[in-house]
Amino acid sequence: MWTFLFKLALCLGLTFLAWKVALFFGPRYGPIGLLVTSVVWGVTFARYVIETFSAIKYWGKQSVSMRWCGKFYMFEERQIRFYMVNDLIWIPIRDLHPLMEPALNERELRLLGDAHGQIPEHDEIGLSEEGLLHLLQSRTEHRRASSKMIRLRNWLQKNALPNVRRFPESASNRD
Repeated sequence: MWTFLFKLALCLGLTFLAWKVALFFGPRYGPIGLLVTSVVWGVTFARYVIETFSAIKYWGKQSVSMRWCGKFYMFEERQIRFYMVNDLIWIPIRDLHPLMEPALNERELRLLGDAHGQIPEHDEIGLSEEGLLHLLQSRTEHRRASSKMIRLRNWLQKNALPNVRRFPESASNRD
């Protein structure tokens, strides 16, 4: 801290001195003193400027990712959030869209009834655990089911959903 203050005082003194020397040659030359000492300022405080920008970058990453920290599960490099509301698990549609083959359509969602809709207490549309498992069951019961859908169903049934039930704090709406 004292080093920083010493450097600041030194640079301010040099800048004042350069301003006064430049003014000796005429009133128009005062700003040239600032230009000359800007090099001294740059060399002296470059480390602090770089550290400040690094801290801003780190803070930006943290502020974006901290709300997700420990609050999502990964399936094939995709983040999936689970919300637990009244002992019922909800999954946002937005997280499921990239994983579904073929893409979800309105007819399928309409057939799910109450298992599809607004996640209670949240501003997201989602599927309940029961609705998602019913949807995956209908998509994987025939011979031409994609292996990705089978892997997703197995991952949900064996890993993700039991884990969310066992550790409710891992749900996105739990702190």
